[in-house]
Amino acid sequence: MNREEWKDFPAQQDSYEEMLSYALACADEAGVSMKRQLKLQLGFEEAVVNVISYAYEPEEEGKVWLKVYADGNDLIIEIKDSGKPFNPLTKEDALANRPESLEETEIGGLGIAFMRRVFIDIAYHYGEEDGLYCNHLTLRFPMSQ
Repeated sequence: MNREEWKDFPAQQDSYEEMLSYALACADEAGVSMKRQLKLQLGFEEAVVNVISYAYEPEEEGKVWLKVYADGNDLIIEIKDSGKPFNPLTKEDALANRPESLEETEIGGLGIAFMRRVFIDIAYHYGEEDGLYCNHLTLRFPMSQ
């Protein structure tokens, strides 16, 4: 699989389906089963929709860069944006201390907690890349389980 190049998309909700199709095509090419692709899709959606929704100001025309490739038995998804710095790893795990009822659940953070359960490793870096300051999220997904 030779997809180790960045592909850019407008950071807009109507670009999400194209981003998902690209990621799933890469997963399929790497040999990820359809069942595993469904789980991957859920984690991918949390990560990408958060970037689309929160990285840029509403009037700002931002981009999302994706790179998806196999690394041994894992699929690696890298997501970059040049929006506001945000490290999801600093957020407390919203599911660590489970509330007794849904009504007691605090709003926010559930998507990040879910991502921690879909991906076996999540890495974050903020810094200059190719002349832009970027959020750079790397997600490691086991291709079989």
